[in-house]
Amino acid sequence: MLKRIASATLWFIAVGWGFNLLGLITGTPPIMGIALGAAVGVFVGTDPMHLFWPVKAPAAAPAPSRDAAPVTGVMQTQG
Repeated sequence: MLKRIASATLWFIAVGWGFNLLGLITGTPPIMGIALGAAVGVFVGTDPMHLFWPVKAPAAAPAPSRDAAPVTGVMQTQG
């Protein structure tokens, strides 16, 4: 979780700073850089499509062997 927070913060700073630099050249308002940086930071932090932070696949249940007794709802006794 620490990596996710650090990554989102760094993306916010990088995109916000870069867009503000572009805004200095083109004349766009500085609030646009902050808004775009915040949007990218939130996207990277939440990662709704699991692009940056993959989800671990659940462990598969072992397959029953051919020699195993069939599973039924009644307890069988030997005797």
